[in-house]
Amino acid sequence: MTGRDRTFPTLNAVRAAGALMVLTTHAAFNTGEILRGWHGAVLARLDFGVPLFFVLSGFLLSRPFFLAIGRGTRHPSIRHYLWKRFLRIMPLYWLVVVIALTLDPANHGLGAEVWARNLTLTQLYAATLLPESLTQMWSLCTEVLFYLLMPWLAFLLTATRRGKRLDLPMVWRRAAGLAGLGLAWQAWFAHVPGSHGHYLQWLPGWLPMFLVGMVFAATSASLTLHPRDHVMDRLGTDLVGCWILAGAVFAIACTPVAGPLTLAMPLGWEAGTKALLYTLAAAFIVLPLMFGPELDGPVRGYLASKVPVFLGDISYGVFCIHLFVMGWLFKVLDIVPFTGHFLTIWVLDLAITIGLASLSWHYFEQPILRFKNVRWMMGREPPATRADLEFQERAGRH
Repeated sequence: MTGRDRTFPTLNAVRAAGALMVLTTHAAFNTGEILRGWHGAVLARLDFGVPLFFVLSGFLLSRPFFLAIGRGTRHPSIRHYLWKRFLRIMPLYWLVVVIALTLDPANHGLGAEVWARNLTLTQLYAATLLPESLTQMWSLCTEVLFYLLMPWLAFLLTATRRGKRLDLPMVWRRAAGLAGLGLAWQAWFAHVPGSHGHYLQWLPGWLPMFLVGMVFAATSASLTLHPRDHVMDRLGTDLVGCWILAGAVFAIACTPVAGPLTLAMPLGWEAGTKALLYTLAAAFIVLPLMFGPELDGPVRGYLASKVPVFLGDISYGVFCIHLFVMGWLFKVLDIVPFTGHFLTIWVLDLAITIGLASLSWHYFEQPILRFKNVRWMMGREPPATRADLEFQERAGRH
């Protein structure tokens, strides 16, 4: 490398925040709290945690590919990349699916087709309701499809007649074009009269968030290989300013312009507006953590401290487990859904889920990840890109 690479010590905290947002918004929805005043609207929009996940995935997973393209060297082994994605996602996912379909009474009697679709992350592509305790997994269906397509998207953003080139203006223009198509999907195709299904949750409509991560990754890779004064680093120095802008955009998303707070179908323009606002807010949240100083000031220092980093480590477990725990809390406490008790459900679900996710991380997920570098899955990994992939894991344990 020409310049010293970054370590992104604060990104695990963003993942933790995303998981806690998802848990909180589900607690608010299932207790009816989202319909109670302005704070209910804010709680309803904490599904914003999902765009944060998507931006992080776009950034951390594509950056080693952009570094290789910028160096003019062989790209990372796609086989190794997909193997590591499989180990990180599927074992815990399969375990939770089996438990939820077996032990949640609402799922008793579901047939083999439902089992097959959920075990293969294809449930989003059938016009049927998602099983209880597993409704949050729609975003995992979308994210895993992005995993499969990401290397080819990186090549699409950098391909020229003479090969691949890390030309930042070209990357940003092409990404903007693809993002525009994604917004059009949300605003038009997902609302075609007579169509049924989960089209609003499909990858095209969420591609703008992934692309934010990818263009940030391409820019970061370019600045690492060729250090220079750049507008992104200048913007990244102003964490407070970026977060004020993110908060203002998120506040707009909490108003009716972003559609209903419930599961009612939004109008096309509402769905497109919500996707745009979420994309901009997520971009301003992560920008000062990906550019500018890495650990300057108390905020960045705290985000890189032990507790936020640990919560980021267990965030995938929190995401997968929390709805199953929540369902049993309603039964054990004899609380009827949508009748209140938000704080009770939220506090207990948070405490129990964090405990279970911690056990999962230490005794299930981490042991499985030890197999990530088995020789027969490494492929022809260039030494430089192998180091980039290891760095990526240290930066985000993604």
